[in-house]
Amino acid sequence: MPLYRSFLSAVALFSSGFALTAAHTARAGDAAPTGPAVVELFTSEGCSSCPPADENLANILDDARRHGRAVYPLAWHVDYWNHLGWADRFSSAEASRRQERYVAALHLDTAYTPQMVVNGSAEFVGSDVDRSHREIDAALHAPAVAQVTLDRVEEKDQQIDVTYSTRNAPAGSVLVVAAVERGLSSVVGRGENGGRTLTHENVVRAFTQIDPAKADHGNATLHLPADAKPANLSVIAFVQSTTTMKILGAAAADVAVVAAAR
Repeated sequence: MPLYRSFLSAVALFSSGFALTAAHTARAGDAAPTGPAVVELFTSEGCSSCPPADENLANILDDARRHGRAVYPLAWHVDYWNHLGWADRFSSAEASRRQERYVAALHLDTAYTPQMVVNGSAEFVGSDVDRSHREIDAALHAPAVAQVTLDRVEEKDQQIDVTYSTRNAPAGSVLVVAAVERGLSSVVGRGENGGRTLTHENVVRAFTQIDPAKADHGNATLHLPADAKPANLSVIAFVQSTTTMKILGAAAADVAVVAAAR
């Protein structure tokens, strides 16, 4: 059942999947660049309504990777289900706090799972496949405000180093840089999903925020948990308003694994 709670309480590195991508930079006479679709799912292994939403996100990711669409899914596992019978190993308080910011920005009464948010502005139940398709298509046809470029995304010794640049990021925005992992699964021992094997795609394993006003290009470092598999990782970076939470531009890249020196 859904859980509700109060707001208070580079380059040619890849043969498939995400290449180094960004919204096209506009030049004089060009049409405005079309926007990406950043698709965030707030979910939990303890929530019996969440597996259909997880499947929806997985299908969105599969379609994006097969067709080269600028659609960037992220699964944020919240921690407020953990006391109800099953502790989600991918959950974090940071994911819950991020969802609470959407509660405030979108003037919602409560946070809930599964919740899907597209480009920080449209929210709905994450298992609603038709709605997700409509919102993604609308996002892809909207002009991008800011541009993001990922020039280098390399992993070594469970650390990802990202070289980035942004353009036209407005004041009052942040650059969110997140490492997401594909091909995850858990055997749930207790709770509403007890006895089930759940699969997950593009789970957020590490993230950081950067003020693009201070540096429109630079480096970011993401420290991965010990069980993360670098070969299954991508980095998604997006410019987001800190007041409205609208996402203004984004890019993504699969992670290049650098062999450790012997």
